[in-house]
Amino acid sequence: MLTSFFTRRTPTLEEIEAQRINRTRGISGMLKVAGIIVLVLVAFLSSMLLLTPLMELHSLEQEREQAQRQLLRARAVEAEAYNRFLWMSDPEYFEQMARDRANQAKAGEHIIRRPTAEERQKMEQEAQRKRQPRKRPRRD
Repeated sequence: MLTSFFTRRTPTLEEIEAQRINRTRGISGMLKVAGIIVLVLVAFLSSMLLLTPLMELHSLEQEREQAQRQLLRARAVEAEAYNRFLWMSDPEYFEQMARDRANQAKAGEHIIRRPTAEERQKMEQEAQRKRQPRKRPRRD
C-alpha cells in the first residue's frame, strides 16, 4: 500500500520509551553542567567577597608599617635637632667649635683629629702606590 508523503508513522511504545530516556539523559546532563557552572560562579563570587577585604587589610597593614617607619625616622631627626639646639645654646660649644675650625688649642690642650672615611681611603691608596715598585721599560 502506498502511503502519502505527509502521513506520519506512529511510533511504537518502545520507540516512545527510548525517546523519553534519551530526553531524560540529555536534561540530566544539562542539569549537571548547569550545576557545575553555578557552583563555579558561587565559588568565584564568594572568593571575591572574602578576598577583597583581606587584600585591603594587607595593603592597610603595609601602609601602617611604612607610616611607623617614617614616624621613627622623624622622631630620630627631631631628637638630633633638639640635641643640636641644646649644644648650640651652650657657649662652651661655640668656643670649642671655633677652636676646632681654627686649629687652635687652649694651653695644655692637644688636638687629635681622626681622618674621615674618605681621607682614610685616600691615604691607603697613596700607601699602596708607594709600596708597588715602578715598572721600568725593558732594554733588550
